[in-house]
This record gives sequence, C-alpha cells and structure tokens, in this order.
Amino acid sequence: MIALGLVCIVSYLIGSLNSAILTVYLVKHKDIRNYGSTNAGLTNVYRCFGAPCAAITLVADLLKGFVVVFGTRLVLFETGLFSAQEHDIMTACLIASLFAVLGHVFPIYYKFKGGKGILVAGTCMAAIDWRVFLCELLVFVVVVLITRYVSVGSIACCIGYPVFSIIMGIFVHESEYTYLHAIVAGIIGVVCLLRHIPNIKRLINHTENKFSFKKKK
Repeated sequence: MIALGLVCIVSYLIGSLNSAILTVYLVKHKDIRNYGSTNAGLTNVYRCFGAPCAAITLVADLLKGFVVVFGTRLVLFETGLFSAQEHDIMTACLIASLFAVLGHVFPIYYKFKGGKGILVAGTCMAAIDWRVFLCELLVFVVVVLITRYVSVGSIACCIGYPVFSIIMGIFVHESEYTYLHAIVAGIIGVVCLLRHIPNIKRLINHTENKFSFKKKK
C-alpha cells in the first residue's frame, strides 16, 4: 500500500505539470490563463496562439498520460514492489490515472487552478484500454463534427467513459474489473464534467465559441 500511495502522489505531481501554461510561457512568454477563455487547455492554446504551440502542448499532455500509466506498471510490478497477487495491475493504473487527472485539474503548482483534464484522461485511457479509448475518440469526433463545439464533444466523453467501461467490462473483462473500472471512470468523468460547467453555461446562453481550423486574429 505504501508503494501505491507513492505512485498516487507522483501521479498527482506529474499531472500538476500543466503543458499549456508551460508551453505558452516558454514560447510566447505569456500566461494562457489571461487569454481567450482563460482555460489552461489545448483548445484555448490553439485558439489564442495557433497550431505550433498547440502541437507542443498536445505532445506534452500525451506523454504525461502515458508516463503515468506505464510508469505505474514499471515501478509497481516489473520492479517487484507489488506482485499481481497483492494488487491487480489494472487497479493501480486506474487509480494512478485518477490522480493524474486530479493533478491536471487542481495543480499544486498553479494554486489549484488547472485545465479540464480531458486530454490527460484520454491518454491514460488509451494506455489502459485502447478499445474504450477508440469508442470515446469516435464519439468525440462525431459530436464535434456535428455541433462544431469541442466542449460538447468533451462533455459527451465525460458521460461516455463509465458507460463504455461497463460495456467493455461485461463483454471482455471479469466482473471485479468491470465494477472498479466503472467507478474510477465515473469519478474521472464527474471531475472533468464539473470543470465544463462554464462551457455548459455558455452553451445555454449561445455564447460558446465554435471550433474552427482558422486561428482567431
């Protein structure tokens, strides 16, 4: 349990490293939280500073999720700190992913004001179960193409994550994993969904920005 606790702490600290804030500060010497929607996330970086900054942010966030999941596998199991009998590898990876998302959303380095956690959750999801990730990716792409709202696609993914986890667990995994995955996926979904409350309000008021491949002037 001590090893798992350390993994949770490290996962949170890694998750707290906000790629959007760091990228914009290092490249443009500006604070992304003072521009656009003020959200420290990929979409806002793209809208305010264009594709190059967004690409760097994307790669960094992708690496963050994979480092957390595969780092957990390596540290807890391949080093022998935990055996499969003591603690299931999927359990550790799921919990580590949750703490990485919490770190991204509530980063200790930035006064607990971070991004929405969608990209980090997605990369952790891909590293844990690529089938659930592909289902979520399909939902996101279809919803965004239909509505032109990235936020609506993200909200759909928040709701879909526990649903797809349950479905995948029923048809592929044992029941113990199904319940655990669904619970953790549900918590991650709720955390990310709560961070989208401002977007939901803007959607209701018809003031939410639609996605465009053209950078705003």
